[in-house]
Amino acid sequence: MTTTDANGVDLSGVTGRLIQTANLRDNPAPQAIATDTKNGWIFVLQLESSGTAPKDSGNMYLNRINRRTGEPDGQMQLKGFGHGLSMGAVPDGTATTLWTECGSSAAAPLHLTDDFAFGKAVTHFTFEKGGMLDARTIPASQKFTPPGSTAGVGPSYDPTTNLLTVMYHKSGKRQFTRYDATLAAAGTWTPVGTTFVMPDNEKAVPPDVPTTPYPVKDTLVAQGFQTLGGILYAYHWAPFDVEKHENPGYAYITAYEWSDTWTGGERPRLRQVMVTSAPGLKHREPEGLAVEIDPDTQETRLLFGFSDTVPGTTGERNVTIGWYPTKPAVDGVKVLADWEDLTLPDEFTAGAERPRGRLIALAGTTYLQLRGTINPPVGGMTADGKIATLPHRLRPTLLARQNVPRNNKAGRFICRVEANILGELRVYGAYPDNAITWIGLDSFSTVWQ
Repeated sequence: MTTTDANGVDLSGVTGRLIQTANLRDNPAPQAIATDTKNGWIFVLQLESSGTAPKDSGNMYLNRINRRTGEPDGQMQLKGFGHGLSMGAVPDGTATTLWTECGSSAAAPLHLTDDFAFGKAVTHFTFEKGGMLDARTIPASQKFTPPGSTAGVGPSYDPTTNLLTVMYHKSGKRQFTRYDATLAAAGTWTPVGTTFVMPDNEKAVPPDVPTTPYPVKDTLVAQGFQTLGGILYAYHWAPFDVEKHENPGYAYITAYEWSDTWTGGERPRLRQVMVTSAPGLKHREPEGLAVEIDPDTQETRLLFGFSDTVPGTTGERNVTIGWYPTKPAVDGVKVLADWEDLTLPDEFTAGAERPRGRLIALAGTTYLQLRGTINPPVGGMTADGKIATLPHRLRPTLLARQNVPRNNKAGRFICRVEANILGELRVYGAYPDNAITWIGLDSFSTVWQ
């Protein structure tokens, strides 16, 4: 029985990494993710700090991150927009158009709950680095509320079809309708195909949720959605039901068929799978789904995000984004990240072959492979330390280690190299009386998670 769906996604299969533990502006968690692969950006919606504005204000930050380096490249402040249920990014020349929720009007701008505020309309705007946009100043002609919607809404974008999917609440259910993104931007909102109504069992706790170390809460929490072709993917969280141990809990993605000829009543789940990627994140709250087409390989990817706590802080958050491939393996091997240069510290140099790394998947297991030679500064390393930094796409969340060759002195010709969650490649086995003067990485091939 195949576990790959019509899009080529295997929710129980291997995953790659787009960025890992990229820092955000302030303390609150990320909410929604989207990418502009043409211009090389990742966008992350984040609630404004509760210390800056009350949670019911609907104020958010829109973070822009360099897709290749994982480095922040500006923010935009969104006032009165909502919670960041979902988001879409569409390239427009060298600019990016963002689709988000927003307040529907000055008189009744937001849907308020006990803790948060949610936008009741959908809008689009151009990202402006350092800019600020107030939902109350957006003309009504640039806002859209699905007919009959009673609560929060949110848009996502499928670049493979140029369709927006708008989620809204009607008749006590979450509903999803697709629209042509180009027409919608021009103010024409004509539904494409049928409306998907989320089944009543959407938030039922899956039977495979572990009972240890802690029980989970009674219902799942919706954390994002994304349409890819004829399938709707829903992202959910099963947080621990123990005081001070709510996180990390467990993350699930559920796939539903979106067929315009479906006549069988409530739609069944195609598949529901626990997401096991990035197991080393300590907070690991699932946040956001998206779809992108990789600019290098043209492969369609289903992206999923996690929020984590910045090491050394009590509340600052970062974001990690992984992805599911859609292309099959070639001769049993799937390249999840092709050879890419490592960054060396000052005064370290490359040997005859420069240090590089890649990720491959073989028989359902992912491996980090390194190659090349690293030469420490003159005199060599006399203590353990950092020898390189991995690109975001190669960084593990659990230590990846391997013994590798080094210069032979007094019978010592092996050292240990470890890659950690921060992307640091560190060497162990250097001593004042036995300096390491070169390190060979060609034998480094180890399980990566």
